[in-house]
Amino acid sequence: MSNEAENVVAEVIEEQDASSLTVAYKPSVIEANFDALEAHVRKTVEAYDGATYDLTKKENIAEAKHDRSYLNGLKKEIDERRKAVKREYSKPLDAFEKRCKQITAIIDEAADNIKAQLDQAEEERKARAYAKLQEHYEEFAGLLAPVVPYERFHEPQWLNKTFGEIKAYEALEAKVSKLAGDWETLKSQFEGEPFYAEAERELFATLDLGAALTAARKAAEEAARIAELKAAMEPEPEPEAAPKPAGNWYPGGSPMQEIDDEPIGPAPIAAPAPVPAPVASPEPVSSGPATPCVMLIDSATTDQMQAIGRFCGSIGVSGVFKRGTLQQVYERTIR
Repeated sequence: MSNEAENVVAEVIEEQDASSLTVAYKPSVIEANFDALEAHVRKTVEAYDGATYDLTKKENIAEAKHDRSYLNGLKKEIDERRKAVKREYSKPLDAFEKRCKQITAIIDEAADNIKAQLDQAEEERKARAYAKLQEHYEEFAGLLAPVVPYERFHEPQWLNKTFGEIKAYEALEAKVSKLAGDWETLKSQFEGEPFYAEAERELFATLDLGAALTAARKAAEEAARIAELKAAMEPEPEPEAAPKPAGNWYPGGSPMQEIDDEPIGPAPIAAPAPVPAPVASPEPVSSGPATPCVMLIDSATTDQMQAIGRFCGSIGVSGVFKRGTLQQVYERTIR
């Protein structure tokens, strides 16, 4: 490969004033010993063509790495030389392009100033068109205008010159009329239903009746889930408390009796009998301080004991029945 590259010179013809760019340059020819280099490379690589290595052995792994490193080094040497030539060859072109960009930047500055003014004028035109559409909307929509602001209806293409003012008015009116119709449909079919407010709010936000109905359905599903959660978290209702006895007796009712240490319920209610002449209820008897007492009954049925209990309760005596002999009752009491 030749060690020298022919320089390329781009000669810019300097004039006092010029309306266009005039350049004189000489095409360069790069000469290199490509054929000889290619023959050398092919001869070198031929020794490695189809080479295989038994990489189960440590020494073969080292040999394979050495061969690969040698081939990569050969490639790197050629590549570095190529890059060096490219840098030298590109220097005149880089300088030429840099000078051109410096000059065009002067033109860009003036053009950008004009563009900024055009853009400002276009924005002002669109703002005027937007204001006219908003004004038309407030006149056309009536009571709907305070509820739904114009920006929710606005479409950017309505401001394009190619769209046209009349066409924009018609498109706006169609969109407002559709919302008014959807609102009437919603009110006629669902007003007063649970979550109607959610549906109405979504309709005015999205201008979409389907989205409004979906919002109401989701709100209903969420409310049902919350209700189920609350029900699952509430404690089990406690059973109603039994009437508190006066002593060991239910006030005015059947006694809380124990027979064989097992509680028994009230006596069954008998069929009503003829009402005898009124008899004054016995008054509680008290002739001094109350002391513990034992009542001995030779024998009695459950109904009889319940009757005795009611009588005792009516005169202010409280206690517990125990079935058995005196000895048996005594033994169960002291256990």
